[in-house]
Amino acid sequence: MNNDRIVSLGINSMIYHKPGCRYVDRIKYKNRMSLPKNDAKSQGYHVCRYCNSMNHHYRVEQNKLDFYCRYKKLEFNYIDGILYVKSEIGCWKLVYVRREEKIALYHRNTTAKPLDFEHPQYEEYHWQADKPFCNSIEGYLYYIYEHDKYKAAIERGEKVTKFSSKKYARHEAKAQRRRQNKRLDYLFKLIERQNVWLKEFYYPLNYWPKTASILLAAL
Repeated sequence: MNNDRIVSLGINSMIYHKPGCRYVDRIKYKNRMSLPKNDAKSQGYHVCRYCNSMNHHYRVEQNKLDFYCRYKKLEFNYIDGILYVKSEIGCWKLVYVRREEKIALYHRNTTAKPLDFEHPQYEEYHWQADKPFCNSIEGYLYYIYEHDKYKAAIERGEKVTKFSSKKYARHEAKAQRRRQNKRLDYLFKLIERQNVWLKEFYYPLNYWPKTASILLAAL
């Protein structure tokens, strides 16, 4: 969903609407004008109360919800103007922020308690700061699916080689560095233990590089 707004030139109305708003259908086609939201505001137009809501997005984006439910295995629960989304490993909520005319995303806090998706409103959530606002539900559904798909693969111990965005490529690069550092730490601990053993039994020092090379090859 884009950032354009629709106004009427035929009547004395200073209201702008989002695409898909049911009140746009009442404006004659010849009187409709589309312009960026900021331009509409600068000309004195005000947002329509109806389409400045989650109810509007939930209605006009039903086909997107159906797609992610059928093909991406996401589950939805719409309660009191808040859309809750359940994935393979996580739970999220989408909250409409009227002053921003956008949607904010919240992620369920990590907990050992089983998720009750019949009543997700009683769970505790935190704001997803790396994806603060979005113009559409669809934008967040894509984010949720990719986020949890990547996280689930990591939890299963799978090595991820294909990425849908640079963000997850960076995550995997950091994860690889952490794994390499752990392997090096493990190697150094083995070397330290071997060094103690060598000292106790008076192994010649020229044997030590050979021992270290064997350990490196084993890793």
